[in-house]
Amino acid sequence: MSIRGVAQLRALRLVYCDVTGTSRGIKEFVLSGGWDDFKARALVHGDSTEATTEIRRGGDPHVRATYANGREKAVGLKNLSATAVETHVRWLASEKGKPGSNPMKRRHFTKKPSVQGRWTPFTFGGGRAYVDEEED
Repeated sequence: MSIRGVAQLRALRLVYCDVTGTSRGIKEFVLSGGWDDFKARALVHGDSTEATTEIRRGGDPHVRATYANGREKAVGLKNLSATAVETHVRWLASEKGKPGSNPMKRRHFTKKPSVQGRWTPFTFGGGRAYVDEEED
């Protein structure tokens, strides 16, 4: 994604193990040419984005994105298929790097409920439905 024409993704690093089975999907994604296709299609900003792969033996596979504002986001790719790996990588590439919103902690309950009462459709009609008299 870009903000005012400036690409926000600075680096995308794919880390996996070439021995363990947890990296099976990511190895398939890289070796079948999916990673190269992704770089050619999605990373169109050229020099501003660096996309690399790294083999780290014994570690779980993950993808790490670095954005222009300095934030980093890492997503675990353990035991995922090649299509799921591509989906996660696309999601990271299309983000802006801003922090997510915090969930609401608690609902607010008042100690003094309304003295006016609860509104219903029949509040001001004396128990009958409102009918516009000018329509006749």
